[in-house]
This record gives sequence, structure tokens and C-alpha cells, in this order.
Amino acid sequence: MLLKFGNFVSFWGVLSGRRYRLALTLEQEVMCEEFGNVCRAVWNTALEQRREYRRRGAWMNYAPQCAELADAKRDHPWLKAAPSHALQ
Repeated sequence: MLLKFGNFVSFWGVLSGRRYRLALTLEQEVMCEEFGNVCRAVWNTALEQRREYRRRGAWMNYAPQCAELADAKRDHPWLKAAPSHALQ
């Protein structure tokens, strides 16, 4: 049984997306790479924070980490390079 939902195709209830190849200009490539680097750094830091909290028997979740991210963006201008919604 094959079902289609917008850009997604479902085969027996499993959704699979489509792949697209982007033709970026050099400027766009640099910007995308910078966004990716910033997002990766934020993700790895957040993951390490949660792991450290768990080691100590405490808990860290989304809300306090978002507040810390907002503070960090004021202190570290390189975090402003990526869109906020991508960092959250």
C-alpha cells in the first residue's frame, strides 16, 4: 500500500522524504557551512551539559538551556551568525 502525503511517500505507514541537490553560490556555501558549524557547536555543548548533569544525578532540560543560549548569544557574537530557530 503506497500513500502520498505532500512531499512524503509512505509505504506501509513508514514515511520517507525526498532528497534535493542544491546549487549554491560560493557565498551561500560559506554561509551554510558557518550555520552548520555553529549549530554543531551548540548541539555538542548542550549534549555535554545534559550528560554532565546526569552524571551528577541532576536534570537539565530544554527551558534552562534556551535561557543559557540567549545569554551566550549576548556574550559570544559568533553565535549570532546562525538563525535562532536553527539553534533551538
